[in-house]
Amino acid sequence: CNRCGLCCHSKVKIGKRLWYLDLGSKCTFLSEDSTCSDYPQRFRLCPECRKLTLLRALTAEWLPPQCAYVQWAKRHHIRFSRRCEWVMALDETHIE
Repeated sequence: CNRCGLCCHSKVKIGKRLWYLDLGSKCTFLSEDSTCSDYPQRFRLCPECRKLTLLRALTAEWLPPQCAYVQWAKRHHIRFSRRCEWVMALDETHIE
C-alpha cells in the first residue's frame, strides 16, 4: 500500500466502464496522512470499508489505477478486472 487513500473516497460507477472518484468526499476515519484513524475497528464502524486483499487487487474494478496493489498486479500481468476509465474531481459537478 502506498497510502494514497483513494480507496477511502466515494466512488460512483457511470455506465459500464466509467468510474467517478469524488476527492471531496472521504471516509470519516481517513486522517490527513491517509491512514485510518480507527484501523482495528474499521469494518465494524464503517460498513463501506472493504478489506484489500491480493484477490481484490487482481479483480476489483473500483480500485483506481494509482493504487499500489493495482500497479503491482499490472506489472506482473495478473490484473484481471475490466478496463475502466476514471474521472477524479473535488465534487459531483463532473458527472454527466
